[in-house]
Amino acid sequence: MVLGVAGVGKTSFGKRLAEALDLAFIDVPELVRDRRLYTAYDPEAQAYIVDMRRVSIAVGSILKECGGVVASIYAFKPRGVEVRAAIVLRMKPTKLIQTLMERRYPRKKIQENVSAELVDQPLIEAIQKFGKRRVIQLDATDRDLNALAKAVAKKLRERRLKSLDERIDWIAELEESGEIERLLEFLEAD
Repeated sequence: MVLGVAGVGKTSFGKRLAEALDLAFIDVPELVRDRRLYTAYDPEAQAYIVDMRRVSIAVGSILKECGGVVASIYAFKPRGVEVRAAIVLRMKPTKLIQTLMERRYPRKKIQENVSAELVDQPLIEAIQKFGKRRVIQLDATDRDLNALAKAVAKKLRERRLKSLDERIDWIAELEESGEIERLLEFLEAD
């Protein structure tokens, strides 16, 4: 499972990882749209209200047939399938703002995603769902996602994925670089 907030590179990385491992690739947002695994669309949030029970069943069914790599913002357990590894992609919050602005995300959505990244929300949710020993985090900021996917595939085959786990503390890094105040101003602005 490849997890992280919007804009960190889950889909690009996940596709490359699936190719390197010769597995199917499942992009949860695409699956949700294609199979209508939502209960409604929230125009204010510009997001579907996802039916996670139905997503779990659909993803579990696909994985049972052929195994695969799943890219999702949601840490969830596919029905009837054990998640062997959860890779949480991270991105420096200041770079994430730039990426989401380039994708023309609404300011409120950028603030939500950057806030979640800043406080490690995707990592915490992954650990709660899959346990600490199955979760690693990787800094995807300005990295070659193809090379990163190949490195992850190699370590997965060697059963040494945990050796790639990175310690990421955005708050400390942003305080040290003097960027924290500007970031907090952006997050608090209306």
